Amino acid sequence: MKHTLQIIFVAIVSLSLATACSVTSSPRSTAKHFYKSIEKGDFDKALSYTTLEAEADAEIYHAIMQKVSTSIKEKGGIKKIEILREEGDEEDLEHTTVVAQITFNDGSSQEEYCDLIKQDGKWAIDVSLDSK
Repeated sequence: MKHTLQIIFVAIVSLSLATACSVTSSPRSTAKHFYKSIEKGDFDKALSYTTLEAEADAEIYHAIMQKVSTSIKEKGGIKKIEILREEGDEEDLEHTTVVAQITFNDGSSQEEYCDLIKQDGKWAIDVSLDSK
C-alpha cells in the first residue's frame, strides 16, 4: 500500500500545474502548484497540470488524487515543498524530472520524483495510467 501511494504521489506530482488562466513558467513551479492543488482538494486544477486528457482516465485520476489528499490530511497537511533538484538530459529540453521533498505538518517527509514534459509551450506532469 505504501509503495502504491508513493507511485500515486509521483504520478500526481508529474501533473502540469498550468491552468486555463495561468501558465507555469518552470518544471519546479509546476510540481509545487500540483501538490498544493491536491492538498486543497482542487483535483480539476491538479489534473490541469498533467498530460491526461481522456475523460475515463480523468475519473480514475480523481479517485487516486482523493486518496492522496486524504493521506496528506492525515499527516496534518503540507508544511513545505522543497525542490531538491532537476534531472534531465542537456540535449532534451522537452523532458525533465523534478525531485521534491514534501514535508508534512506531522514532521514526516517524503521524496517524490515527477516526470515532466513540455506540451504546447508549458510544463505538464507526464502521467500514464496504463498498467505495466
